[in-house]
Amino acid sequence: MQNAFYDVAIVGGGPTGVVAANLCGIHGLSAVVLERALDVYDLPRAAVLHDDVQRILHNAGVLEAIWPATAEMAGAEFVDASWRRIIGIEIPPGLKTGNGFWPILNIRQPDVERAMRGCLGRYERIELCTGQEVTALTEHGDGVDLEVRDVASGATRTLGARWVIGCDGARSGVRKSCGIGWHSLGYDCEWLVIDLELSRSVELPQLCQQICDPDRPVTFVPMPGRLRRWEFQLKPGETAAEMEDPQRVWQLLAPWLSPDDGAIVRAVVYRFHATIAETFRRGRIFLAGDAAHQTPPFMGQGLCTGVRDADNLIWKLAMVQRGRAADSILETYTAERRPLAVAMVEHSTNTGKLIDAWAAMARGGPEPPAELQEYAYGGSRTLPDLSAGLLATGGGDWVGQLLPWTDVQGARGTGAFDDIVGPRWAIVSSAGLEVAIDDDTAGFLRHIDAEIVTVPEPQGAILGVLLANEVVIVRPDHIIYGGASRRGLVALVAQLRTDLTR
Repeated sequence: MQNAFYDVAIVGGGPTGVVAANLCGIHGLSAVVLERALDVYDLPRAAVLHDDVQRILHNAGVLEAIWPATAEMAGAEFVDASWRRIIGIEIPPGLKTGNGFWPILNIRQPDVERAMRGCLGRYERIELCTGQEVTALTEHGDGVDLEVRDVASGATRTLGARWVIGCDGARSGVRKSCGIGWHSLGYDCEWLVIDLELSRSVELPQLCQQICDPDRPVTFVPMPGRLRRWEFQLKPGETAAEMEDPQRVWQLLAPWLSPDDGAIVRAVVYRFHATIAETFRRGRIFLAGDAAHQTPPFMGQGLCTGVRDADNLIWKLAMVQRGRAADSILETYTAERRPLAVAMVEHSTNTGKLIDAWAAMARGGPEPPAELQEYAYGGSRTLPDLSAGLLATGGGDWVGQLLPWTDVQGARGTGAFDDIVGPRWAIVSSAGLEVAIDDDTAGFLRHIDAEIVTVPEPQGAILGVLLANEVVIVRPDHIIYGGASRRGLVALVAQLRTDLTR
């Protein structure tokens, strides 16, 4: 009997793995998701989705399905022990960013995961296999063999895939099997995480708060519906057993509510880590999500960073699978994602350090350095754009940034760029600008299934892009590959051809 063979085998059916599988479906790849647990983890963990990640989920065809498990975040702030604001930002209701979505959505993760899993049923060549544990990986010339054990029966089977993606968490067996190093970036701290379901209306903050209390730093997060979260930093000598005791939990929550106000969903001590894998690829095996990086939760970027990993990788696998790019483009996965993941982990770590620094100042310590204060909500520190990998050399100031959300016109109709172009390369210019290309260039663009579209009425951020460049080439993940003048387009496409085939 011949073993099943897939384009992609995804080890781990958490949010990163399931988004990767939905993207495989969008890009026409066959895939299997192998998950040890029988169902999603039923306690909330991740709390938010940032705007660019909402855009990815829209393009993966799952955003509408998860709406009922989300709510717009009203803002975030640092406050002192008396809940007076130190610095913060409020988000007007209904505000959308240049990515076309809300700045931040709060989520209820178990419901989000179930909805995303439900979306896999639309793809004939995508399988979700729960209760299945991968026990061994063997790479050979044209694929990887996976030994899989059924958790209930103990029976084993072998299946094959052209590529494997390890989305199996921070203790990743895939990462360990590849011998990939796991490095600390210098933040380890224990916090008690409490999730509570309100049973009646209670007056609580509408904004996410970092409470820089000199006695004990605390985080408060409003979640969808009646779910609310508190995180309490442990003091030296405190143990998980004493902090998780229900009586102790209610003592900590007493400034906000009483046991009559709600029921504890979870009260567990976690050690927040800042860690990164030394590489995200070894041969035909890739890492994504917590298997590749682990970040403290202060920026709400753990799940988001994993989704960005999947979005960066899957379209590249599809390009190679279809013969539209050389295998060498897969090397850009680590080159592109690892520096941005390090930046994200460091940003979240510095936000945590700032909480401690303001708490220490209240105990008589110095004011936090101005550079550290830039990491506050509403501070000036921003996350970097893509600066290495599959990007044009000398392609302009917008290279490596997401194309702003905009309406376009093309052969497939008129509408939002993401919906008209889909998961393809695109040539974008202003309406009325004739794009001059020769037959050879046109043939190459057809080979990679590129769309040529125009922006009928550039305004907002897209106007800035098209004032700086008469034309831009946009990758399937909607990141700008490069910009040029109309006459320079042929040379820019030639550079892209070289980048995809060398």
